[in-house]
Amino acid sequence: MAHPSAHSRSYHPQITNTWWLGRWNYTWFMLREWSSAFVAYFAIVTLMQVAAISAGGQAYADFEACMRKPVMIIVNIIAFVFTLFHTMSWFHLVPPAMFPRMRGKKLSPLVTMIPAYVAWLVASVIVAGFVLGTF
Repeated sequence: MAHPSAHSRSYHPQITNTWWLGRWNYTWFMLREWSSAFVAYFAIVTLMQVAAISAGGQAYADFEACMRKPVMIIVNIIAFVFTLFHTMSWFHLVPPAMFPRMRGKKLSPLVTMIPAYVAWLVASVIVAGFVLGTF
């Protein structure tokens, strides 16, 4: 049996709720994680829009009236900014996660980021074309 003084007390660091504000890397990580809630918000709004369209003209008019309220416009602008941040941060996370190599040599992160941005741009142009009625 060991002597009681031989047992050290366990180390229990005190962690505050704002631990992530201590370093920019941690803040970036937390913002990226929280931004996924705004992506989910847009998915829910899109599903509500589809449901309103399928329910008929009056239901869709009510949905549009709700989306035109100033508070909803502000919420949607904030959600849009965080969704852009979420998308761009994931595009920048791909190269370190994939370790892209060709013929045994490490490729530049741009080799994986640029195609993602190009695909995003093409998809945005196509969607904008349909929304604006040019396609």
